[in-house]
Amino acid sequence: MRRQDGLSATGRKGDCRAAFNVARQKCGRRHVNGSGSVRFRPVIQTHAGGNLKKSLVIALLAVAVASIGALTFAGDDAPVHRSVQALTSATAQISNLGMHTIPVSAHADKPSGAAPRIPCGTGTTGIFYGINGHVRLPGVYTNTSYAVQLSQLRDLGIALYRQDVSDEGEAQMVARLAQAAKAQCVGVFVVLTPDAQGNPDESAAYQQGYRLGHDSAMTLKGLVQYYEVGNEYDNDAILDSRSGDQPSDYDNARFVKARGAIRGMIDGVRSADPSAKIILCGLSWLHFGFSDMLHTGTQPDGSGGHPIPQWNITAWHWYSDMRDITCVGVRAPGGVCLGVDVLQHLKSTYGKPIWITEFGVRPDNTEDDAGTFLVGKNALGGFVENAQKYDIQSVELYELYDDQDNGGDGNYGVITNNGTTRKGRYDQVREFIRAHPDPWSG
Repeated sequence: MRRQDGLSATGRKGDCRAAFNVARQKCGRRHVNGSGSVRFRPVIQTHAGGNLKKSLVIALLAVAVASIGALTFAGDDAPVHRSVQALTSATAQISNLGMHTIPVSAHADKPSGAAPRIPCGTGTTGIFYGINGHVRLPGVYTNTSYAVQLSQLRDLGIALYRQDVSDEGEAQMVARLAQAAKAQCVGVFVVLTPDAQGNPDESAAYQQGYRLGHDSAMTLKGLVQYYEVGNEYDNDAILDSRSGDQPSDYDNARFVKARGAIRGMIDGVRSADPSAKIILCGLSWLHFGFSDMLHTGTQPDGSGGHPIPQWNITAWHWYSDMRDITCVGVRAPGGVCLGVDVLQHLKSTYGKPIWITEFGVRPDNTEDDAGTFLVGKNALGGFVENAQKYDIQSVELYELYDDQDNGGDGNYGVITNNGTTRKGRYDQVREFIRAHPDPWSG
């Protein structure tokens, strides 16, 4: 979900995984529709630089491990076990070659405390299951009443509704939605989306972000507790043919403008509502090189000592063509990951709770494939299983309605653009949630 102009989409489903099995490669491009909304789309591009060598070695080791594993059929298990251990250890050492050094959070292994809850009648309810929507858009979101939208969320078992806001008028729309949602035990949170790259420099981007953050929080105070500051700014700043895990993968001028907007939004929101919780701009794929720089006060030109934004929750986005967020790359026999565990990096580096504020299925999938993915191990199934391991506190499905015909991002919805016809995936998601209560509720 984006509100800035960008590059057109290319690439095919599954490109990310196939590319990484050979070498680290960038897996991203953004889709632009007529309204200027953009959506991250993976493509295969060769990664330039030191990571290529490192990843080739990792891939070769994976082949070696698999080959040795085959020897177990000869009946000599002990040598094989020792060989796999040695190769796994070597892989761990190789995986550190060429990586920038990021200090590990002192709170990385500490629990974040009680999972967040929202008021519900005389009690509270958990917010693990969420969904995206766009009440600002004309068409289905405007033509379908808030009461109907909220009843659909309740039927699905959804407790949190994510909405984008780029100006005061949209904040007022969300305020009306949040007021109606409160009575239905549904929380609303917002993602603020100023056009950071439309500014001449970091200072101007900061001022724009501050105004939007302050004005939105003044309107939404008492109705909205969580503010996501920006959406996929990584895709605005990343260079061509880069995977996004390194600081040098980003354009310096574009990165600092994004940082300015993020800092401004945080300060603006907190000036109006000091109790608000800040969710860092949602990034995706392997683009933690961007958030690592925010965390350390560095930037792509190698300089340091820059302002460090302070956030409460780390957000990430994940789509069907990205496959396994806990292991981007290859696995050795026995399930040992020889690639990148994105969730582990986020948890150990920043020490914050994690929200997956967008996950979904590309529109080019069949309905059967879409439903299978959404409830499978690379989406809801995995998020529930790994919630406490990685401190995943909330996950937001993208999205409630198809909106391609209404200036949105595409037909990602669980309901068609008439606002009533349920796709097959709707029932699969609903039944999954019914069978898997909030993993933090027990």
